[in-house]
Amino acid sequence: MRFAQTTLRAMGGAAMVGALVLGTAPAASADATRDAQWQNKAFDIAAVHKVATGKGVTVAVLDDGVDSTHPDLTGKVLAGKRCSDGKPANQETLDDHGTGMASLIVGHGHGPGNSEGVLGLAPDAEVLPIDIFATEGSGFGVKKKTACDWDESIRYAVDHGADVISISATQSYAGEKEKEAVAYAIAHNVVVVQASGNDGIQQNSGLGSVPGVVQVGGSVQNGTPWEDENYSQKLTFTAPAKDIIVATAKGGYEVDGKFVKGDYVTGDGTSMSTAIASATFALLKQKFPDYTPGQLVNRVIKSTYIAKGVDKAKLPDAYHGYGDLSPLKALTENVAKGGENGPWDLSALPGAAKGKSGAASSPSASGATASDSSDDNSSNTMLYVGIGAGVLIVIVLIVVLATRKKNNRGGPGGPGGPGGPGGWGPGTPQQPYQQQPYQQQPYQQQPPPAGPYGGQQQSGPPGY
Repeated sequence: MRFAQTTLRAMGGAAMVGALVLGTAPAASADATRDAQWQNKAFDIAAVHKVATGKGVTVAVLDDGVDSTHPDLTGKVLAGKRCSDGKPANQETLDDHGTGMASLIVGHGHGPGNSEGVLGLAPDAEVLPIDIFATEGSGFGVKKKTACDWDESIRYAVDHGADVISISATQSYAGEKEKEAVAYAIAHNVVVVQASGNDGIQQNSGLGSVPGVVQVGGSVQNGTPWEDENYSQKLTFTAPAKDIIVATAKGGYEVDGKFVKGDYVTGDGTSMSTAIASATFALLKQKFPDYTPGQLVNRVIKSTYIAKGVDKAKLPDAYHGYGDLSPLKALTENVAKGGENGPWDLSALPGAAKGKSGAASSPSASGATASDSSDDNSSNTMLYVGIGAGVLIVIVLIVVLATRKKNNRGGPGGPGGPGGPGGWGPGTPQQPYQQQPYQQQPYQQQPPPAGPYGGQQQSGPPGY
């Protein structure tokens, strides 16, 4: 189907695989969709929406474009950008993945009292769609290149008002540019959320491994990890990934090359986990607008659901992270605000970027060079110090030459004065102290992994 259109896509020189697997369940009718959203029942979404609905928050969806005409999404999708041609990304007619993810975030349903269709966790938020792919409408197993790199799309999202960035896709390698883009987002208090992937393998590299990125794994209805989630020591937490109903674009989707009518489809994957987690951060952004990304993450990981049989003392681990997402607890529990970086050590990021609390951000984030941050007084002071040092050196040289002439260029220590060539002994004029410029060590980029990201397991339909 279009919703699971690709198995492998090339992005910025690295293999990128999306994170949705088509489920075997048929598409649900609109009136049955709401009842089938098991995750909303588990979250007690009615209680959640009494606390926050995402109002005033923008979530950027880096994915396919979004069909803003879907009845569950009307009025909630901004124009955005299609990287391939710069046109708006809210008019998608061919690919369904972005529409599905948007529905889990800002879906408001339709019908009497909006009681039908998909209800997202943050229905009063807005989605900023960024269509990152170069071509549209391909089927299963087709490789598609992207039209913009990860760093470019992240920066675009930040610069166009995103509060949360939702990336339901993965890649095997994150270079210096990607790390700088993450630093840029954090410096602007933007939460970056990414899927762990659907291969059931260990994956410790890529954007999700960068400090400051929330890497989300998948869970099933009892809160335990989904068997096909990629696991990693960098996993932050898990969220629902199994049997999730989402909206489709233009009233249908493709299966084995055939078009099937239906406004909704059921699927599995950490794509959905990521969209649900991103919607949760939209809720938290509304309630705690002054919190940094790290502090919001701190609330989530301090309030997770720990499934029966899981030893909390051993968390975080590679399969659970800190546990399973619990939006209501994250919104309401008494959790200390904590340090601005939350659970992350951000010292390795370019510029050691921090939040808006007054800490310095990276040069790439601020857009300023060293000269931009100096005022006229400090520049003049440095000029006067330099002139003074030069005059002192000239005086010293005059004294030395006069001394040498008086001693007929001889004396203890040989040419150049006491202590040997160029040396200065006791009782002789000292060279002025030379202040060394501050040397900032460049961030050491790690070499890329030996091979591209692993292919999808073939036990079921190709994963997105």
